[in-house]
Amino acid sequence: MVTPRPPGCVMLAGEKNVWRVRVGDHRILYEVHDDRLVVLVIRIANRREAYR
Repeated sequence: MVTPRPPGCVMLAGEKNVWRVRVGDHRILYEVHDDRLVVLVIRIANRREAYR
């Protein structure tokens, strides 16, 4: 089973249900909706550009 909150993921400050995880030089920002079993990927970007 794959978990939507793997080791190393961090909840994004100031956002509700938004998490971030680093994969190499990239950041993945995503929302987790446990009540609906949904993971919504918001953005995949280089770490320098992920929050713009």
